[in-house]
Amino acid sequence: MTDMPFREQSQVHVPNLVLQRQFDQVDDLNRSLASMITQMADRDRDSDRNAVNSGLISTQGGYQTSTDFNLFQTDDASIRTFQNQLLMPAVSAFLSQTFGDEAAPLTHWPIGWSNVLNAGDWQGPHCHPTPSNLASGVYYVQIPENKPAPQGCIEFMNPIPQSMQHGHPATRRLHPVEGLLVLFPPWYNHYVHPFEGDGTRIIIAFDILAKSPKPQFVF
Repeated sequence: MTDMPFREQSQVHVPNLVLQRQFDQVDDLNRSLASMITQMADRDRDSDRNAVNSGLISTQGGYQTSTDFNLFQTDDASIRTFQNQLLMPAVSAFLSQTFGDEAAPLTHWPIGWSNVLNAGDWQGPHCHPTPSNLASGVYYVQIPENKPAPQGCIEFMNPIPQSMQHGHPATRRLHPVEGLLVLFPPWYNHYVHPFEGDGTRIIIAFDILAKSPKPQFVF
């Protein structure tokens, strides 16, 4: 019997690529970032510059910079260092793995905000539907110590519920660590668990756009 000829190809549909890059020796940078973000939070927590007060975002409790504010348009040395030395090289690696050769001509425009959460604060399930968004992510500036999972963890939701019938988990959980940068597809739904006790959780979140964002006001 002669083997029948055939053509074959394999494709990966709906990939959930999540890049985690752990930075060492960033204690001084994180302290500078935390100081700047804490000053904004202390000043604006009870005003309309705290996006949490609008009741229209996923963050429940705590502080988040205004939706009219792009953290990367501030004139702050620690933000410039974070953007140029940590964030954008990781973004290039993520986009290259996601889009292959098509990533080469892409221009990367970051738009960012910060969260300050304390005991009982959390974030509900959400994704990042910003127009022209290529990637989303989070950087952990300051994390309360010795919190057992799932306290303070980010939880990603399986976008294909039917796959759970075949043994795939309903969620994937990442435990935050100071200096950890996480990049993921903007459509990947996620949420953040509250934590108990002392400590403050400070993060920088961001979207990476394919076109320049509109100018934002600077505090």
